[in-house]
Amino acid sequence: AQMLIAVPIIIILIALIKGLSFFWQAYFMGYVGQKMVADIRLHLYQHILNLPIAYLSKSSTGQLMSRMTNDVGMLQNTAANSVATILRESFTIIVLAAVVITRDWKLALAALITFPLAIYPLVRFSKKMRKVSTQGQATMGAMTILMHEAIAGIRIVKAFCMEKYEEMRFSKENERFTKLSMKSIRVRSISSPLMETLRAIGLACAIWYAAYRIQSGSLTPDDFMSFSVALLMLYPSIKALNGVNMNIQQGLAAAARVFELLDVPQETKDKENAKSIDNVHQNIEFKDVSFRYGEKLVPAGLPSNASIGGNKQGWVLKDINLKVKKGEVIAIVGTSGVGKTTFVNLLPRFYDVTEGTILFDGVDIRDIAKGSLRAQIAIVSQQIILFNDTVKRNIAYGDVDRSEANIINAAKAANADAFIRKLPQGYDTIIGEGGVKLSGGERQRLSIARAILKNAPILILDEATSSLDTESEMEVQRGLQYLIQGRTTFVVAHRLSTVRNADRIIVLAGGGIKEVGRHEELLKLGGEYCRIYKMQFHGGSEELLRVKAEG
Repeated sequence: AQMLIAVPIIIILIALIKGLSFFWQAYFMGYVGQKMVADIRLHLYQHILNLPIAYLSKSSTGQLMSRMTNDVGMLQNTAANSVATILRESFTIIVLAAVVITRDWKLALAALITFPLAIYPLVRFSKKMRKVSTQGQATMGAMTILMHEAIAGIRIVKAFCMEKYEEMRFSKENERFTKLSMKSIRVRSISSPLMETLRAIGLACAIWYAAYRIQSGSLTPDDFMSFSVALLMLYPSIKALNGVNMNIQQGLAAAARVFELLDVPQETKDKENAKSIDNVHQNIEFKDVSFRYGEKLVPAGLPSNASIGGNKQGWVLKDINLKVKKGEVIAIVGTSGVGKTTFVNLLPRFYDVTEGTILFDGVDIRDIAKGSLRAQIAIVSQQIILFNDTVKRNIAYGDVDRSEANIINAAKAANADAFIRKLPQGYDTIIGEGGVKLSGGERQRLSIARAILKNAPILILDEATSSLDTESEMEVQRGLQYLIQGRTTFVVAHRLSTVRNADRIIVLAGGGIKEVGRHEELLKLGGEYCRIYKMQFHGGSEELLRVKAEG
């Protein structure tokens, strides 16, 4: 009578304890998994931001995004679900295996004799699953690239009526991903019935051996029944572990891709005794500077120091010597691909020189802390980088605590205040991804306003007006004239009309400095600068005659 009351109460209590245990197990394992993946995601993002520009330049945005989202997401699924299953089922297997063996070790041996046979297919399936998962994640990265490119370049896609072509490219990768997914499903589908078959064989062996033992009187039916219950409870846990192994293989494939990216070396760290600077007080000097991207490529049969066309094969810049005084405006010109942008990219250490040194007031820039160095440099480039944020925050990018008055003054100096005030919300208008809601000239003036607000003593203008029409260029030039005042300025220009008033013009050719002088002086020389000038201006011959006559 007492047990009739106690047993139902105990059953209810056990059910409550079991329910609470499952809840807290799911919650805490989920928490651990989410926090772990959040840490990996943050660490991966920080790592990407600190990768060298050389690596990022050759990596597609889509692939990096895929590793940040798809691969990390797969890791999240593995961490949140698989780990908990492994712990729970492993503990269950250990306990039930102990029960089975202690009941009757001979019968247990007969029942479990098939499990060693499962090791080979399990290992084989694991390798196959990991390979297929790696290929699938790479394909997903390719699809992400296609989506990013098509959406970012949607105007060109529509203008050239290439919707069907882009659809075909995406469809091809999508079909490939589907086939890989089906391979993954096939591996999972084969794994489960194989384990079921092995389990059935083991159970059949156990029943046959038990029947023989019962007939001989060495085993009672009651003992066999208790043994069978423990055995039948053991099999589902083993099957669950086999299923979770497939998830783990996918997680390992994702982890390999994530950690492959994390293993890429970051930018060169500052030296322990790196110096800080607050300005360039005297000059910037390029001293025997040479630079190349990656390894030098020399045709077979030629010595490693072979020169082609007066320039070592693979060198972008070679033996550059130049001293720039504080406040001087230096224009860098030359034909396309001659190394103009590379030249100025060496100043903020986007790339380090291969040979020679660049000195700021006699100090090698490699001995200056990167943050301190880059704080002294403002850049306005042809590739305008704006963010999907307000006009105000785009101008104040890099110093978000600047007052609104300072931001407005910078916009006025860049000749941008008038058009900004015409926008729907003025300075609080969201300008869209890449400033899509603005014209080319308006985007460039915001870029100039940002540089004015930074108020850096060194200015780099990299083809800042080359993509603008005449009217927009005039508007931008007004902002640039204000920006250049009192700053040491490097102007990279393809159109020579923008460099006539430079203090000195540097003409690059063959990887080196071929000519140096002012506009009129270089025209009189009749060299490389004169040749480029003739190509750009139909009326150039008349000015050349005038300059020569005055000379």
